[in-house]
Amino acid sequence: MAARYGWKSARMRLPALLLTAAALLVAAPSATAQPLVRTTSAPAVEARAALPGYVCFWSEPEEHGAGGGWCYNGTGYAEAETRVKRHAKSFSNQTQDTFYALHFQRDGGCLYRTIYGGDYSANWEWWEKFDGVQRGKPTDCQPG
Repeated sequence: MAARYGWKSARMRLPALLLTAAALLVAAPSATAQPLVRTTSAPAVEARAALPGYVCFWSEPEEHGAGGGWCYNGTGYAEAETRVKRHAKSFSNQTQDTFYALHFQRDGGCLYRTIYGGDYSANWEWWEKFDGVQRGKPTDCQPG
């Protein structure tokens, strides 16, 4: 009887043990796991041409420039990559969303330029002011 009772006890504990083991496996870091980091920078991609679902900026007119375009997908604020920061001579918004190009002035002020869905410029007059981009309208910046 004692052996039988021991088996029932182990059998009854088996689901709990399996759940605990599964939880440990899920929680254990893997060799490829990346730490979760909260950031306000959006992932950007390089593009030779404007990408659907992105607003892209190039360092030269007519969507040209070394390294291709720097593209933003609309998540959070993204600081422009060095090659287009204050040097975005053309852009193309391949979305129906509105984005805001930002310029941070030396005196601490901030200006924004609205980029509407489907908007583009082959020779952008705001090229030397472009510092970053975001989806939400900035509340602490002035139209520029």
